[in-house]
Amino acid sequence: MGLFDRFNKKPVEARVLEHPADLQLGDMLDFALMDQAVLNNQSFQITKIWTLDLGGDNHKRTYFQLNDVGKNIRLRVCQNDILELAKEVTPDTLLKIFSEADIVAILDPDTNVNHQLKANISMKKLSTELIGWVAKNYRQEGFELAYRYEDDYRHKSLPDWADDAERGCDFAWLISDDRQYALEFRVFDGGRTEAHLCAYVPLRKIDALWPAKQNS
Repeated sequence: MGLFDRFNKKPVEARVLEHPADLQLGDMLDFALMDQAVLNNQSFQITKIWTLDLGGDNHKRTYFQLNDVGKNIRLRVCQNDILELAKEVTPDTLLKIFSEADIVAILDPDTNVNHQLKANISMKKLSTELIGWVAKNYRQEGFELAYRYEDDYRHKSLPDWADDAERGCDFAWLISDDRQYALEFRVFDGGRTEAHLCAYVPLRKIDALWPAKQNS
């Protein structure tokens, strides 16, 4: 590039970020006053974007991973004004809340999908890290074969399942009676299981969105 080419170079147009559905890697978001202690008045950066494919209509779910200091928090835009926030939990934590027999039944593909799940602990006795993430009662809504892709497919086609599925899994999910909470399981080949406690909050719980810095 010559000297005069530098002077003629057009400046990069500043990116405007107005909705979390448009988040990109490196973007920041600020949460308002929240019931969940780890999110309350905190700021996070998007460190990863991944996709879950459930097949059928409206099958593609986009997840944004937050830099959460080891807490493994993710965000999904469910509707234009509703956010799903999810916290990954270990089996030990899960078994402090729910019956092991009930969870085993939910994860058995040979059983029906009409399971109900009840917390074994009073909501008043939840630890600080679980407050805002757990409901008293849940009902199972589905059990599907899903595929997880470690990439952002909002603006491109998914790979062919038969050849390029990175990780197939059994995906089971339950919704609370008031539809404010959910519990999700992903069981991968070999038995490895991911469990997430989910909370649904209005879009206004995001105080601010900050696009990543762009090179000029």
